[in-house]
Amino acid sequence: MARIPDNFIQDLLARTDLVELIDARVPLKKTGRNYSACCPFHQEKTPSFTVAPDKQFYYCFGCGASGNAVGFLMEYEHMNFPEAVKQLASRAGMEVPESRPETAADKQRKDRLQSLYDLLSRAERFYSQQLRQAPEKQKAVSYLKNRGLSGEIAKKFAIGFAPPGYDNLINGLSLTESALEQALTAGLLVRREDTGRVYDKFRDRIIFPIRDSRGRTIGFGGRVLGDGKPKYLNSPETPVFHKGQELYGLWEWRQSRDRSDRLYVVEGYMDVIALTQHGVPNVVATLGTATTEDHARKLFRQVNEVILCFDGDKAGVRAAWRALESLLPALDDGKQVRFLFLPDGEDPDTLVRAQGPEALRALTDQADTLSTYLFRHLSEGLDLNTVDGRARLARLALPYLDKPAGPVYRALLTEELARLTRLDKESLSQLKPAKPEPTPAAPTPRPQATQQSWGEEPPPAEWGDAIPPPEQDAFYPADDLPPMEDLGHSPRHTSSRRKGPLTMVERLVLVLLDYPQLIEAQPLPDGVEQLPIPHIDLLIQVAGLCRQNHRPAALLGALMALEQGETMARLLKASLKPPMEEAMATRLWQDALSQLEVARLEAALAEVEQAGIPDASHWQELHKALAEARQHARKPFH
Repeated sequence: MARIPDNFIQDLLARTDLVELIDARVPLKKTGRNYSACCPFHQEKTPSFTVAPDKQFYYCFGCGASGNAVGFLMEYEHMNFPEAVKQLASRAGMEVPESRPETAADKQRKDRLQSLYDLLSRAERFYSQQLRQAPEKQKAVSYLKNRGLSGEIAKKFAIGFAPPGYDNLINGLSLTESALEQALTAGLLVRREDTGRVYDKFRDRIIFPIRDSRGRTIGFGGRVLGDGKPKYLNSPETPVFHKGQELYGLWEWRQSRDRSDRLYVVEGYMDVIALTQHGVPNVVATLGTATTEDHARKLFRQVNEVILCFDGDKAGVRAAWRALESLLPALDDGKQVRFLFLPDGEDPDTLVRAQGPEALRALTDQADTLSTYLFRHLSEGLDLNTVDGRARLARLALPYLDKPAGPVYRALLTEELARLTRLDKESLSQLKPAKPEPTPAAPTPRPQATQQSWGEEPPPAEWGDAIPPPEQDAFYPADDLPPMEDLGHSPRHTSSRRKGPLTMVERLVLVLLDYPQLIEAQPLPDGVEQLPIPHIDLLIQVAGLCRQNHRPAALLGALMALEQGETMARLLKASLKPPMEEAMATRLWQDALSQLEVARLEAALAEVEQAGIPDASHWQELHKALAEARQHARKPFH
């Protein structure tokens, strides 16, 4: 099988006007900055098919059809990929270059991914079968019935059961030695480091298959039956499953053909399922992670309004603020976010079961908009009747005014802050930190400096000489990048923009731009997305794209197509400099992963201890893991 070069496809799409292409087949009507029509791929009376000329992308809010110019021709004209490319090339006056043959590496990678999808699909069928046939099935069935789930909804979400025992899946799927390795890669099995023994990851749990936007099973969530820990267990990061990018229930909502222009975002699988059963199908859940910028962009591609549901306790408030910071960069004009804090003791599941969907909708109408919540949160503890209080609010809020993608939204936030602080918009504009001129890279190495960690503090001693001195930045020069805070501080404490060397997170992004293959051999630690490290979401997003684009040129193209923000633009500019040597980049990446794992375990331990009296065994496990991680971080890499 032959393959058309990627750079030709990118050039072809850049020369194609998607609006003109579609309008010749489906008459489009201008609606604001976009164009709309009745969808050509399903029957509808009200237009839900949208074409975005700036992104050269189409999407149907009804059936979920989406893609670029090549995808449209393939679906509308029933062409295969080479035929669609050839037709677009003819329109653009371009000649399709001789396709390079699919290499053995290409085929191996594609086959490897497909084998994972096939194995995960088989596992889904096994778990579903066990819910009907396992000797221990009754406790699982009773649990689901007690939660009020019908057989129809259980089938819709393909709910299953993993019986107790360590080798049910292994035996049930008759896994060979090579298949065992695949199952480990897919996150279905676990291997003990001390004995090398392989066993089922999910045991004595209700199983919730997680599907991607194409309906393929990519992972699982498991709810324990009994008092085991943890209560919920998710698949780890794998080549096909990335927690920070996926939303549970999104595919099921698309299949429902619900026409809602809003999506509820809840915390758990059961909340999604219960709301769907009780007449609220437009609901999704994050997968044990905080809401990321990837989640936000995916949500806003589906609907114009997002409702985030949180508990009203301190943990819910912290989660809401993290979500706000992730949503702001994706918030374009015409998009809306609400923060719904549930009454004490209630979650979406119990609320709709007891009071019906009307109660949820009534609470939604009273929920804070993003701007209301932003200023209310920042104003806590401040007396806005005093000059000091208003001055403090202005300083806290200014860094957030330029974050939304939409210029109208940015202007309205500035106007609201002006009203609250009694300052005019011109005064606020003058107070915004000025962007300094970029500092050129130093032509020759200088003595090692000290400002070089995740934030602005010196690096831990364990990093050793793996970190190149900041001034030796012919690779990644200093720029007028936004300030990066210390691990323990919220971004709102930022007082000014800095001019100086890149922080470690920024350097790691640039390392991946030059050596995307690093992420395959040494992925980011599980749970790193929950760390309060500035721009960690960007690192996670770039890591995910590296798995799909192994060549730096293709990766850069994918990043630019995603329209990263101001930070990404500067980093891309820095990436045009000569790359760091691969050995140094690998060492830097390895050391960074060690420190990230330490930070993740420290955060997990702090959260357990703050929650009250911790489970003794879990607390001890975390302490042991943290000690081992710290010891590992001190070891030199070879």
